[in-house]
Amino acid sequence: MAVIKNNAYGLGDEIVGPILDSCQEVGAIACVRVAEAIAMRRAGVEKPILVMAEVSEEEGVTLMQHQVWLSAWLDDAPERLARIAQRAGRPVPVHLFIDAGMGREGMPDYRALPWLETLHRHPAVEIMGTYMTFTHELDFGHEQLTRFNALITEARKKAIELGSIHAAPSYELFQMPAAHLDMVRIGNAIFGNYPDVEGMEELADLRPVFRLCARVTRLEQLRGGDGTNFRRLYIAQRPTWVALLPIGHTDGYPPTAADTCQVLIRGRLYPVVGTVSCAHVIVEIGDDKDVEIGDVATLIGPDDPAITPQNVAEKTGVRFLSIITKLNARLPRDVV
Repeated sequence: MAVIKNNAYGLGDEIVGPILDSCQEVGAIACVRVAEAIAMRRAGVEKPILVMAEVSEEEGVTLMQHQVWLSAWLDDAPERLARIAQRAGRPVPVHLFIDAGMGREGMPDYRALPWLETLHRHPAVEIMGTYMTFTHELDFGHEQLTRFNALITEARKKAIELGSIHAAPSYELFQMPAAHLDMVRIGNAIFGNYPDVEGMEELADLRPVFRLCARVTRLEQLRGGDGTNFRRLYIAQRPTWVALLPIGHTDGYPPTAADTCQVLIRGRLYPVVGTVSCAHVIVEIGDDKDVEIGDVATLIGPDDPAITPQNVAEKTGVRFLSIITKLNARLPRDVV
């Protein structure tokens, strides 16, 4: 189950959804918002989609109309699902979310068995799956899995239908093979992000799947002593060419990239200088005018070790997820 929540981690659910829909390794897709599921259906996604969130009755009816699986974990789920089924004219396909110690969402495992039995017997409910999530603390994760498996065992003794059993996101995919169960829910790893654990590079060859690019829109030679951008944090020490890129921190490029990061233009790296403002980045080209207006600058991407997402995250002190998920939804996205 490919997890592409939060607008496909910033890359665009309407773009990423159809790509994953065409992958035979992907059996289903998960998201966390109703609008994401509907957008993917409208973009042509045909595989099962799961919304990993409780939804209102109105939203539930809408999801039924778009053939989307619902999640349930609240005590009143049987009553609400019954109303949704009555309005939709058929049983509601649902995945049941168990809280095995995360303490955020889900029906607590220690009181879930009667609830599971009620839903199993309910004519308005079609149980398609049962799942949990982890805290990413490995020692406690084993305890969580033990709790979850114990509940599954007790439910099966009562012949309760549980559907596909799933638990492991990207972190536990690599760290806890026992959590693979019927399927895994990969999110970060799909986009080339290693979980924050030492030695992960030895377990998998993950590669960045996106580039953040902008075209050079202005070239100017500063005189010695001239500055650029707000507060003149960059002062040319001698005649120096600088390039303007029309992208900034409102587009998701970290403001701390100034004086720490580089961009790739025509196969060469050039430093980001001064200030990353809302919609502008200044790049120092140097003594010679080796860049032209219209050239593509890659700020983040797989083309050079200096600009990989992980390296940019390390240099800027911004987590990879905080970079990718904050890419402005209005940025154009091209599939190459």
